[in-house]
Amino acid sequence: MAAFIGTHIHTLDDKGRVSVPAQFRRQLTAEDLYLNVGMEGCLVLYPSQRWQELEEKLLSLPRDKQTRFLVRSLAQNLRAVNVDSQGRISIPAELAEKAGITSEIMFLGKFDTMELWQPERYNSYIDEAELSCEEIAEDLDLPL
Repeated sequence: MAAFIGTHIHTLDDKGRVSVPAQFRRQLTAEDLYLNVGMEGCLVLYPSQRWQELEEKLLSLPRDKQTRFLVRSLAQNLRAVNVDSQGRISIPAELAEKAGITSEIMFLGKFDTMELWQPERYNSYIDEAELSCEEIAEDLDLPL
């Protein structure tokens, strides 16, 4: 599976397109990507295989009220996107608006997915998180 790591800032053009960082494009195959609203106010870009794994997990969950709400929310925002010949993807206006993206986009590699952030929103999220990587790693018993 692809390993997306690091951060890259790119600019959204007038037509709502943004260049996927070359380092990330090299990890992609010709398959579709899936774009959706993520947590904490970002967008998430899933390689096809990763989205299919998540979809299978969602479909295996009980069909209770919370699961139905989650599936509906994810389904209404999900968009299939392709990397064009210039290495760009289109960000639908309604998704860009939900993430506060107007011009600059920060791509954040999360190993198997990419998050797309409005840079100031990401910085505010980090500043306000009140979390410590050291404490979380200790709680999870990760040898960092």
